[in-house]
Amino acid sequence: MIAAPVVHELSPGTAGGDLVVLAHGLEDSWESWRPLARAFDPRWRVLALDLPWRAGNDYRWRRQGSVARWLAAGLDQLPRPADTVVAHSFGANATLELMASGRPPARAAVLICPLYCPPEQPITWQVFDRARRTFDRHVRDGLRLRIGERLRTLDAAVLEAMIAKAIDRIGPAGFLTVFDQFVASGGLALTTVDTPTLILAGGADPTLSAAAAATLGRDMPRANLLVHEHYDHFCHVRHAAEVAEQAARFVGAANRVTVRP
Repeated sequence: MIAAPVVHELSPGTAGGDLVVLAHGLEDSWESWRPLARAFDPRWRVLALDLPWRAGNDYRWRRQGSVARWLAAGLDQLPRPADTVVAHSFGANATLELMASGRPPARAAVLICPLYCPPEQPITWQVFDRARRTFDRHVRDGLRLRIGERLRTLDAAVLEAMIAKAIDRIGPAGFLTVFDQFVASGGLALTTVDTPTLILAGGADPTLSAAAAATLGRDMPRANLLVHEHYDHFCHVRHAAEVAEQAARFVGAANRVTVRP
């Protein structure tokens, strides 16, 4: 049985505060948002979605709907329409797909390290092999982050065995899910997206090159692109305070703009 999206509250916010919803990446957890949620404006009510591509899933959800459909199912469970959606990696791609389909998930969006393939990018075996290496790296880094403070006392050989086991469990189904979403991103109707969107990318993240990030920012009419050289794929965890501050500044500016220039 496939577990449907579940909504978890990370911060109750205050009366009249913005409703912010968070969408995690592949093989990740809603709990990974805790550092960022703590750094957000305390007036915001922050809800995190636990999505079918959570850590440990078996990928059967792919046969029952697109990532946009699953994200929409999660958003439909919110107490009211979201003011802002903040999404990471695979979750950011689900958000892109939903926006390109004509359904704005919120009044504003913050996309952290999305997977994007420019339309002019040929899909070669070299691209495939590079994506495979990057996928393994992200699984490794994501697991290390989830282990947290226990890394200090964990034997190196045990850690490597845990990482190898995780990569084997995810298997080709997980990688191909990501790669398919990466390739499909180049065909999204992004020029029709009218949602104010902040795109955060990092120079230390091989997933989204500077050139691909620039193309993504260019093709979305109301996108702002910020690339920080010290950000990696998990910058929302490692640099939570910085990301929260940039999101707050962007959301404040988006709320002040009611008519597109």
